[in-house]
Amino acid sequence: MKSINSLSDINVSRILRLIWQKKGISRVEIASSLNLDKSTVTKIVSSLNEIGIISEIAEGTTGPQGGRKPIYLEIAPKFACVGGIEINPERFVCCLLDLHGQVLFQHQEIIPPETFAELRIEGVFQKAYKLIAYEAIKFGVSMIGIGVGLPAFVDSENGLIQCSVPLMIEGVYPFIENVTKYTDIPISLENDARCCCYGELMNKYDNHVKNSIFVLTEYRVLQPMSKSKKNLSIGLGIIMDGKIVKGPEGSAGEFRSMLWEEGNKGQFFSGEDSLASIITDNEEINSVFCELAQHIAFLVNTLNLQCIYIGGIEQMYVERISELIRDRIHVQWPYTKKQNLAIRSASFGSLAVAYGAAAMYIDQLFSLPSLSTPSEKGLSILEYLSSVSLKKGR
Repeated sequence: MKSINSLSDINVSRILRLIWQKKGISRVEIASSLNLDKSTVTKIVSSLNEIGIISEIAEGTTGPQGGRKPIYLEIAPKFACVGGIEINPERFVCCLLDLHGQVLFQHQEIIPPETFAELRIEGVFQKAYKLIAYEAIKFGVSMIGIGVGLPAFVDSENGLIQCSVPLMIEGVYPFIENVTKYTDIPISLENDARCCCYGELMNKYDNHVKNSIFVLTEYRVLQPMSKSKKNLSIGLGIIMDGKIVKGPEGSAGEFRSMLWEEGNKGQFFSGEDSLASIITDNEEINSVFCELAQHIAFLVNTLNLQCIYIGGIEQMYVERISELIRDRIHVQWPYTKKQNLAIRSASFGSLAVAYGAAAMYIDQLFSLPSLSTPSEKGLSILEYLSSVSLKKGR
């Protein structure tokens, strides 16, 4: 086998990502799409095939001038798996995905306040990690990475939690540094709402929708160990031109109502009692959800969004919010031409954050232009995948 280090890293990464996105593409189509020599594509594909990260799935038909039938390629789904973990103060969710994004395993567990106080996020991570590591062994598939989603303002590049009211973290907390003592598997960290965006992108990769927003709406106590009432918590994930928007400091999507005033609790103008009673009081539902709908409608009209995903709450509330958003968009839109907008429930329901965290890691694995794995910045993707292959005994 030709040494993988002698191949062009950038071309390897481009080819891998294209195969991952297209899920059935020939060598000739790869060469044409990426403007590469056929010999270069053949050489790289041969190495990827030998490692086991891609597989040949079908033969096409010959063209009008005859010749060899094209062979279609895809990422080998069971080459490896990726873990996804959601941690919030009231529960954790974990899952395993194959490299096609199919769910191999999922688990959800309620965390009593006293248990969360004892375990903190490190202990919850360890608990979730043990579950998915055990399941990966049962499936006989190497787990090559873990994505973690949290309700926090995070520095994903450096694995830091900048702050989090729900997790009671006020200063910078080195999450990745603290949890790597439990495993040597690479770990990536992201805000929970942005994780949901990664999940939707993986689910609808060939969709025409390029600009969208994910509204993660949860009903929980503001501070888990306090006696405060439950509150409506909002996080936004923004996708523009098919890419997730983080902002220069990673704070894109952080939400607080424009009507909010000093002394208010939570993210809305509505008082604590109003927010606590929205599940049982239709009048309060209308008041709080209308306030939310005004903000979402503003973003839809200003950014020309094509789709809104709503997750974190029951379907009956998704339908109510959707109705209010459509009404506000109509009121706030200054033109007679109607907006072409879809409003959908989260594709993965209560699994949205954990699934999206795993999808984020898979996206990073096949990212451009960098070939680094999320935690080992000097290692090319081929070197990393080759080491996985060797561990599997190939």
